[in-house]
Amino acid sequence: MSGPRPIRALFVESQTDLGGAQFALLTMLQSLDRARVAPVYASLEFGAGDFAERVEQLGIRVYRLPGGRFRNLWSTAARIGRLHALIREEKIDVVLSNSGHPLFYARPAALLARRPCVWWAHAYFPRDPLRGDVVALTQLFLAADSIFANSEHMARSLRAVYPERPPIRVVRYGIDLARHAPTPQTACAARRELGISPDENVAGIFGRLQRGKGQHVFLEAASLLEKNAARARYLIVGGSVFGLEPEYVAGLRRLVEERGMSERVMFLGQRTDTNELMNACDIVVLASIESETWGLVVAEAMAAGRAVIASAEGGPREMIEDGRTGILVPPGDAAALAAAMDSLFRQPERRCALGRAARLHAEQSFDRFRAAAVLCEALERVCESHARRG
Repeated sequence: MSGPRPIRALFVESQTDLGGAQFALLTMLQSLDRARVAPVYASLEFGAGDFAERVEQLGIRVYRLPGGRFRNLWSTAARIGRLHALIREEKIDVVLSNSGHPLFYARPAALLARRPCVWWAHAYFPRDPLRGDVVALTQLFLAADSIFANSEHMARSLRAVYPERPPIRVVRYGIDLARHAPTPQTACAARRELGISPDENVAGIFGRLQRGKGQHVFLEAASLLEKNAARARYLIVGGSVFGLEPEYVAGLRRLVEERGMSERVMFLGQRTDTNELMNACDIVVLASIESETWGLVVAEAMAAGRAVIASAEGGPREMIEDGRTGILVPPGDAAALAAAMDSLFRQPERRCALGRAARLHAEQSFDRFRAAAVLCEALERVCESHARRG
C-alpha cells in the first residue's frame, strides 16, 4: 500500500541572477525529499541570468512568466492570473514566495486559488508605510499564511511588524558540506594560479561588491596592517550583482591605488571556484556594515575549515561562537578587524584550531539535507493548518 502523496509546492522567484536568496533556494531544491515535497517552479523573469535553467537541470518543471514591473498594473494583473491558472493546473497545495518581491504576485494568486502562501524572508527592512513606502505597505497588507525566517535575528525583526499573525518559523539555509570542504591540494593549486607562495598570509572577502558588504572596511584594515609591516595578500572575490552600485567598485580600486596596495590586493570578480579560493585563504572575512540576516559566506568558509572573522551583528552572531568557532568584531571597525587579522596571521596554531572547530560546527548545523527536512516539515504544517481551517 502506497503512502500519502507528496505536497505539491510552487516556488516563485522573480530574480534570474544568482544572489544569496537564489542560491539558498537552489540548494533547497537540490536537497528536498521529493517523497514529501514535489516542487514546481515559476520564474517571473527579472534580470538576464540563468537561474531558471539551473532549476530545470534538477528535473523540476519550470514555468516562465515574463512581463513588466510591478507598477505596470496590467502586466501585474496578467501575471497574477497566469500564476492562479498554474496553481490550478498543477494541483498545487502550497505556494512559496522566495523573498518579498515575488510575494506581490504569489500571494494574490494563492488567495484566488484558495491555497496557502508562504513568504520565505531572506531580508526585511521595515519602514514607515505612512511616509509613502509603497513596498513596505504592500508587504504589510499582503502578509502570508506563514513566514519562514532565515535566522532568529530575521524572525525577531518580523515579529516586531507582525506580532500576532501570521505565524513565523525559522527555516535556515543549508549548504553542500561535500562541496564546501577543506581541500589542501586544490588550495595549493589556487595559490599557484594566483602567484601566491605557500608561506604568504592570505585573507579573502567574498560576496557582491556593495557598500553594505564592507569591502572598503576590509581594505582599510589591510592598509593598517601594511603600515605595521604585517604584509599579506588580500583577495576580493565577487562582482556587482543585479547591476547595483557600480560606482562602489571604482571607489574600491581607487582606495587600493591611493594606499599603494596594488601589488597586495587582487580583484578576482565573479568566480565559480569559491571553495578553492576560500581554501587558499588563511582567513575569510565578512565585513558587512549592515546587519546580515544570515551569512552564507560564513557558513561556506566554516565548512571549508577556515578561520572566519565576521561582523558581530545579525545572523553571524548566531553562527559563530566568538573565540571558539571564529572571531566577531564590531561592524565598520577597521582597526578591530586589522587587530583580529594580525592576531591570526601571527598564530597559525590558533588559526587552525578555529578552522577545525568551524568545520565541526558546520557539519552539525549547516547540512543541506537537514535544512531541507526542516523546510518540508514547515510546509506540511502550513498545509495541515490550511486544511483544518477548511
